[in-house]
Amino acid sequence: MPRKSVTTTRKRKAPLRDQAIVVGQSRINPGDFRELKQAWKGRDLTLFLGAGVSMPYGVPPWRDLVLEMLYDQAAKARRFKPLWPHYLRALTSWMADYFDYNPVVLARLVEHEMRNFPDPADAFVQKLREHLYSRCYLPTEDTSLRALARMIKAARSQRNIAAVFSFNFDDLLEQELRRLGVPVAAMSKASRLKPGEVNIIHPHGFVPQKGAAVREGLVFTEDDYHDLSDTTFHWALTEIVAHLRQNRALFIGLSMSDPNLRRLLDASRFEGDRPWHWQIQKRHQVGAAAIHEVKSDIERRAAKFAEELKVPPFQTKEPEDLAAVIRDTLLQADTYDRRVFETMGVKTIWIEDWADLPKLIDAIAA
Repeated sequence: MPRKSVTTTRKRKAPLRDQAIVVGQSRINPGDFRELKQAWKGRDLTLFLGAGVSMPYGVPPWRDLVLEMLYDQAAKARRFKPLWPHYLRALTSWMADYFDYNPVVLARLVEHEMRNFPDPADAFVQKLREHLYSRCYLPTEDTSLRALARMIKAARSQRNIAAVFSFNFDDLLEQELRRLGVPVAAMSKASRLKPGEVNIIHPHGFVPQKGAAVREGLVFTEDDYHDLSDTTFHWALTEIVAHLRQNRALFIGLSMSDPNLRRLLDASRFEGDRPWHWQIQKRHQVGAAAIHEVKSDIERRAAKFAEELKVPPFQTKEPEDLAAVIRDTLLQADTYDRRVFETMGVKTIWIEDWADLPKLIDAIAA
């Protein structure tokens, strides 16, 4: 005889599947986490990696890398020689902000300045390598790249990962894999995949820290991006679109602002598809210590606009709840980001701190 149900006033716990997955300080949507685990188990996961995974090693972000190379060129100009290095660097950074230069335009200028070198192409790639690794070091703490290397090693026997794309020029992931004893090959041009090795595909080219490096295949300057857009069947674009259509993609360390990547996401989507891929992003937030600085910045801007708009004096007083409005605005920015990327087929997994990212990668592959 079946047991009768007993009514109780005690509050029932939510089913486990409805509870957030806690990773460090971050609470992950359980549905997204389950789907990521299923993609991993189903051998259906493709990794797309950006500059964010290399920055803990001292590798500069894209804009800073270009500015470093521009600074190096400017240092040779006679009018800049009296300046101390930190002032010259500050001047170069200010110039990029003031004239609103796009980094790819500045990169074009850097390469153009090398046109009179005996071997301009080699000079450019060597200068790129010099600035890419000039402050590179091996972190003592756990990193996303180390967690990714562990994930890729664990995936080898079952082939849980369909492919790994790195939009970075560096070979730091390859170095981490070799430390784990994993044979790895970097692919930066159209060629057959190497069996028995993990193939890391570099769509924008590859400049290893040591060994041979060539200019061919690098997508760095404005000219390179134009050539990439004009090529009908570029090997890397074909590979990316194929994986976006056939597999579930996980974007890590990418700002997702690259117009070429966004174009490929749109091109690979089928009408009526629900969001199919994921990106991991840190929530927009301003710490308690920095909120005063943000308020001061807004006040300066408000004073400027008050003068332009001829606002009456009684309206120039700072709102009492300005700090709360700033925090609400950042929450709204999270919502806007999420909705924009969903229109491109990408769901957002939010984390509170980048230190939680290695733990999340480990949890997916656990």
